[in-house]
Order: sequence, then C-alpha cells, then structure tokens
Amino acid sequence: MVCAECGAKNGHLMGCSRSSIVFRPTEPTLAERIAEDDAVETAPSAFEQYRLFAFPALYVVMWLLSDTGFGRFVLRTFFGMWLHELGHATAAWLTGRWALPVPWFTFSFGQNIVVSVAMFGAAAALIRFGRKRGSVTTMALGIVLALATMLGHLAPTSFQEPFFTFGGEAGAMIFGALSSCGFLVRSPLRLFQGGLRWGWLVIGTASWADATRVWWDSKTDFAVIPFGVEDGMPSDASRLVDEFGWDAQVMVRRFLVVALVSLVFALLAFVAALLRERFTRPRSASRPAS
Repeated sequence: MVCAECGAKNGHLMGCSRSSIVFRPTEPTLAERIAEDDAVETAPSAFEQYRLFAFPALYVVMWLLSDTGFGRFVLRTFFGMWLHELGHATAAWLTGRWALPVPWFTFSFGQNIVVSVAMFGAAAALIRFGRKRGSVTTMALGIVLALATMLGHLAPTSFQEPFFTFGGEAGAMIFGALSSCGFLVRSPLRLFQGGLRWGWLVIGTASWADATRVWWDSKTDFAVIPFGVEDGMPSDASRLVDEFGWDAQVMVRRFLVVALVSLVFALLAFVAALLRERFTRPRSASRPAS
C-alpha cells in the first residue's frame, strides 16, 4: 500500500507523520532559555502590586501599638532596645572609639586606629559594591558613611561625648527607618527577599515608633522624659541635661527633629518604590520579585 502523505510503498519515509521515527530536537542552551524567558514578560501579581502599601500601614500600626503599655514593652524589649544600643555603638565607631553593644548596655572604650580603618574601609567597600552592581543608593550610603566618619573623627571631645549619649535614641530612629526601607529594595540578594524582607519592615517600624513615641509625648509633658537611674547609672536623658548641660526642651526638640527627618526619608523611599513599580518594565518569570 502506498502512503498518501509521503508516497512510500513500504512503510513511511522519515518526517512523515505516520512514521515511527520521531525527531527529538536538542535541548536549548542556558543562554537560549534565559533569552526566551526574558522575552516573555509577566505582569506582577496583585500581591506584588499592592504589597508596598504594607510599608506605611506598618508605621501606623506600630505607632498605635506604642501608645499602649504592653505594646511599648514589646516594642522596646524585642526591637527598639537592640537598635538603641547599636546607635550608641555606631556613634562611638564614627569617632574612632571601641564599642561593644550588648542587651541594655553598650561598652565604650578609648580611640583606636583599628576602628578608624574599619569604618573608612567599610565606606569604601560599600562604594565599590555599589559601583559593581550599578546601585546609586549603595554608593550614596558609602559616601555618607565616609563623610560621617570623617566629621566624627574631626569633632572635638566636647562634642563626641554627648554625641555618644544622644546616639542611642537617635540611632534607634535612624536605623529603624533604614531597616524598614529594606522592604522596598528590589535586589537579587536573598537578604532582601521573602520573609527577610518583611523582617526588615517589622524591625524598622517597631524601633522607630518605640523611640519616637517617648519624645513625642515629652513634647507636651516633661514628666514623660526618662530621667533617673537605669541599672545603677544615669539615664541618657539625665546625662544630656545634668552632665552636658542641655536644656530639656532643646533635647526633646532635637530628638523630634531626628525622628521627623528619618520618617521623611522613609516616606520618600516609599514614593520612589511606588514610581519604580509603576514605570519600570515588568519582571520576567526567571527574575523573582525582591
């Protein structure tokens, strides 16, 4: 019998749909798969489109939580305290002093060249890392760290001592705002993906709200200012007023300025992230959202 498709009298020719011989195309290379995947753009899911609004929502939630006794205890113990001590330590490192932050206390020692080299080295590493990845934000952070370290080293001792004390609550606000911005970062680094991204948001907003709430309430009620003795030592507020001669009203105002500036920075980062999601091209299927 002659095949009506290929004309063969016995069996079927290669390529005939009735032939038992099946062509198996070679597997595409990795480059071909990536190129094909990049060509197929996928629109972000509803969750990816609206998840950014969790950023301002968490700030509101943490602020309301900080107005309750139990909420303030939770925020201070599990979030604010850690960034508060990191703030003390960072203020010391910026002036070239040894510092070791531990729960509820920060050990501070004299100046050491190793700390100075480490701080300037960290700034240089950030700038280099940002250039390598084409990240303007990372390079900017490196430049800010270098300038802050230089100013801290050049500042007189009369400034360095109160700066270390002021750095506790101020650091909790600044590091809180910076940590929350980790939620907004789009990066292939796992540090800014999945649950870790949400962890940055919770830690940051909780720390900022905890530190700011005290000084916001102190604006209208000086009795709220945490004067006194903590663990056998004067509190930061007592040291700033009694030891360094700060006026209590001026101290409150300075803390609130730091709180406001850090919040404005976080809100600007949020707006920038919204614009990025609105105007940048959709991510391909092989590029997970960060």
